[in-house]
Amino acid sequence: MNDMIEGCLDSLRKTILFVAFFAVGSTVVFAQQGDWYNLDFEDDKVRGVSVNKALKYLEGKIELQPVVVAVIDDGVDIYHPDFEGRVFINVNETPEDGVDNDGNLYVDDVHGWNFLGNAEGENIEFETLEITRLIRQDKERFEGKSASDFKGKEKKAFKKYALLKEAYDEQVDEIKNSFSEFSQFAAMYSGANSFAREKLGRDDLTVNMLMEYEPADEGERQVFDFLLMAEREGLREQLEAGSEYFDMALNHHYNFDFEPREVVDDSKLGYGNNMVWAANPDHGTHVAGIIAAVRGNDFGIDGIAPNAVILPVRAVPGGDERDKDVAAAIRYAVDMGAKVINMSFGKPYSPEEELVYEAIKYAESKDVLLIHAAGNDGSNNDRVGNYPDGTLGKRKPLKNWITVAASGPKEGTELLAEFSNYGKKKVDIIAPGVDILSLKPEGETASNSGTSMAAPVVSGVAALIRGMYPELSAKDVKKILMRTSQPVGDTMIMVDEKEVKLKKLVRNPGVVSAYEAVKYTHEKYAP
Repeated sequence: MNDMIEGCLDSLRKTILFVAFFAVGSTVVFAQQGDWYNLDFEDDKVRGVSVNKALKYLEGKIELQPVVVAVIDDGVDIYHPDFEGRVFINVNETPEDGVDNDGNLYVDDVHGWNFLGNAEGENIEFETLEITRLIRQDKERFEGKSASDFKGKEKKAFKKYALLKEAYDEQVDEIKNSFSEFSQFAAMYSGANSFAREKLGRDDLTVNMLMEYEPADEGERQVFDFLLMAEREGLREQLEAGSEYFDMALNHHYNFDFEPREVVDDSKLGYGNNMVWAANPDHGTHVAGIIAAVRGNDFGIDGIAPNAVILPVRAVPGGDERDKDVAAAIRYAVDMGAKVINMSFGKPYSPEEELVYEAIKYAESKDVLLIHAAGNDGSNNDRVGNYPDGTLGKRKPLKNWITVAASGPKEGTELLAEFSNYGKKKVDIIAPGVDILSLKPEGETASNSGTSMAAPVVSGVAALIRGMYPELSAKDVKKILMRTSQPVGDTMIMVDEKEVKLKKLVRNPGVVSAYEAVKYTHEKYAP
């Protein structure tokens, strides 16, 4: 392979990886390798969580009770065939009659609620980042000023603004630099593609066409070699994904002039609408599938918990979620009977964190287990904020809260995913989060990676435990999951180009195990 071509492709791969993992909670698509998280380490030689083995163990021993699992996310395609019979139904609400039959202030919330829309059916798909919103609210007051222009509280506020603006500028510069490099490769690919189509007289190209063509000179050979490698690497799809990412980042996430919130009237209780599938529910559908996709139907995938009932709560746009929406979503999920809440989202700033803290405390008072993704920055959550924070700003996480890092299928230094956040104080456990096959809208499947995928693995196992013995508390379930995880603490992980033992990176250095969890639970609590 020509060194120039390989060098270009290597640079493009790095740019694509930057695109994929820049934002907390984002995912990246890889080649599908199946729902390996269902597999067992001893039997299948991959670090799955032994779901198939766990369910086989339970056969004839106990009948799992239904458990409502709320998925606070960007929505769920509740009409996906692999969710048949697995979506929450509010039996106290009459569908589409425009009346709040059950008196909970949410009109026609038959299958859940969407906090990112209005009664007219308008919905938010994209949002700014929290850092953009924080700077925008003080931009007119502080821009072009210096610390010497202020005193007291105003001076303190200015210094905070200056730090945020510095971080914002660094992030935007990084994205713009990556976009410039990305654009060059995109142009190279487009030009090479056009050249080859003209030479071959075809509107489309296949690998066989490219291989069979006899280049007239070295220049043509390089073009066709580049296109062959691009086709084999799937770079066309990656370029499309990259183009969408940069458009979202520059025109939405970091754009001071972009303000979609006017769609939502959050001045009153019950704001939003019942369109839980609104906009593009790609992420939430994938998350929900891991937890509850129908097993054994020869379609889609096998979800973890056959007793899980998914309650979709839409509160996470394509950008940073708003604290008010997160707090409202948690409270709504609790009031609708969720016993497990999955939260595969997060952000580094939380200006109204007290609203979220109060909602988390409310969930705690109602014995609800909350499971949160650690984030995808490869950073230490003990040092860098990742909200919501299940420690409520204290030293230890709540007893009904689990923060999940992502693991891969292989042993060794790759066990903890390179992108996964960690933290000895604030990250509790690890679960499969690399190349996770699950559902996507309109009856499809796809493989994604991220701690967004690891959290629902834990949520699914938690639903199994709560379905075995409903009298077990959220605190009990957390203890069981931590106690029965597969110990991997002595595994050496590469962090900042140094090898560190996993037990120094996570509170409980183990991979969650469905089999060990259900076996322990049954042996301990069976009458």
